[in-house]
Amino acid sequence: MIEKFLVSSLEDYIKIIEIFSPNYSLSRGQERDFQLLPSALRCDASGFRLYSKSTIQSFIEDFKSNSQLYIEDASSYNENDWVIHAQHFGVPTYLLDFTYSHLVSLMFALEKAFDYGEDDEENCVVWLMDPKTMNLLNINRKEIINLSGETADCINEYQKPFVVSSRKNNARMMAQDGLFVYFQDKVEALENVDGAEKFLKKIEIPHVNAKSVLSTLYTLGMRFSHIYPELPSVSKDIILKNRVSEFYRQEEKNE
Repeated sequence: MIEKFLVSSLEDYIKIIEIFSPNYSLSRGQERDFQLLPSALRCDASGFRLYSKSTIQSFIEDFKSNSQLYIEDASSYNENDWVIHAQHFGVPTYLLDFTYSHLVSLMFALEKAFDYGEDDEENCVVWLMDPKTMNLLNINRKEIINLSGETADCINEYQKPFVVSSRKNNARMMAQDGLFVYFQDKVEALENVDGAEKFLKKIEIPHVNAKSVLSTLYTLGMRFSHIYPELPSVSKDIILKNRVSEFYRQEEKNE
């Protein structure tokens, strides 16, 4: 069984990170307790796949055909580079994002903190991962596989999910210090893979505590523009500043 931790403050969160550092060097933040599945493998409410294997491949081909005008070094891309770039711009792929930054993961998890009601009983989630143990168990290779240096045929030899890196080919990937778990065409969430308890830990933050934790992160200097280095993030940070100020004012009134 995967070990779980319930935290209600940034201090509690950091304590958990310190316990498992440095082996659990990767993490992923989620606003709710969704399964660890890439967008290409997700199902509808009836349990049916949203996309077929051929449809997913057609997405990549369409992305390649229509995006080259906007990519400076597109001629140097191999097939895996195209998949990675498509992933970062919302195309369904077999990649699931993780990051080396546990604070970035926490920001992702808490992104909608001020939208939750006081009676909300759900949790934000941050998954911690030990990438070397995962790859050793799943593909018998301890190192993180660099997709930019591997052929598509090579990575398709493996049956289970494994951790991959790539060249950082866009500003968002640089800012998020990101890498991925690569899945084959199977509908099995990462937390359900045999041996998952040996490389995954789960941190839960109740939605009712999310405003407080996000406000603390903001006070320490974390901003949405740090993880989304794009103009719309400026607006998000302006709104967040106002919400954090209102949160602290309300806290003072309640004391």
